[in-house]
Amino acid sequence: MGDKRTKAGGLQDRPEYRGEAPSPTEGLLVQRRHGLLSLLTAIALSGPLVAAGPTPASALVAGTSPAEYLVQRINSARADHGLRPLRVSADLAGYARAHSASMSGSRTLFHTSDFRVLCCWSAISENVAYDDTARAAHQALMRSPHHRANILDPSKRSLGVGVVRSGGSLWITQLFRRPS
Repeated sequence: MGDKRTKAGGLQDRPEYRGEAPSPTEGLLVQRRHGLLSLLTAIALSGPLVAAGPTPASALVAGTSPAEYLVQRINSARADHGLRPLRVSADLAGYARAHSASMSGSRTLFHTSDFRVLCCWSAISENVAYDDTARAAHQALMRSPHHRANILDPSKRSLGVGVVRSGGSLWITQLFRRPS
C-alpha cells in the first residue's frame, strides 16, 4: 500500500494509494476493443446529466455542481486547443460516480480495474483525483502531462465525470471514450 501522502506529498492522515502512483492524481489509458454493456448497471448508476459544450471561464455559474464544473472546464480547455467538446454520456457518468464512491468509501485513490461493463469503445482513458475543490483538482490534472493528454485527446468523443464529497475532500473520476 505504501505511505500516506497529501496532495503535496507530505505524510499525513490522508488516503492511501494503490500501485505505483507518485501523486494523488494518476492517468490511465487503456486500449481495448468493444466493451460489454450492462444496461441495468448504467441505469442504476445514472444520475442527472449535464450539458456538455464549450463554456468560457467567465460563464461558469457559481451554483454549479463539482461534476458540472469539471465538465465545463474540460470542454473549455478543449475549446482553447481547437478541439470539439466532449458529450456527457450516461453510462460513463454513472460508472465514474460509482467509482468515486468506492474510492471515497475506502479512502484510497485507485483506478478502475475492468472497463468491460462499459459499451462501445475502442479506447478509454481515466483520470482519478481527490482535492478540496473541483477547481484545484482540475488545475492539478491540467499540470500533469498524462492527465492533460487524456483531457485533450482529440480522438475522444464522450465523457463521464463522477464526484463524491467526503470528509471535506472531493473524490473525482473522469472517463474519456473513443467510440468503437
